[in-house]
Amino acid sequence: TIEGLSARGDHPLQKAFLDHNAFQCGYCTSGQIMEAAALLSRNKKPTREQILSHMSGHLCRCGCYNQIVAAVQQAAREV
Repeated sequence: TIEGLSARGDHPLQKAFLDHNAFQCGYCTSGQIMEAAALLSRNKKPTREQILSHMSGHLCRCGCYNQIVAAVQQAAREV
């Protein structure tokens, strides 16, 4: 679960999503972060194309896709 990443909310993905305003309504946030965590557990340095491909199954109603990719890229540098 997203709470399992960090009880204090300070996992690099959680911080990166905040840093990049990668969510607005919160509808997809938990799924996006958990999917990104799965990607980073298998690929520590994904390319932008790999991130886009891996995250393509999640819909963001607010259209924050560029911010989400930037957040995943930031977290990859910190993990």
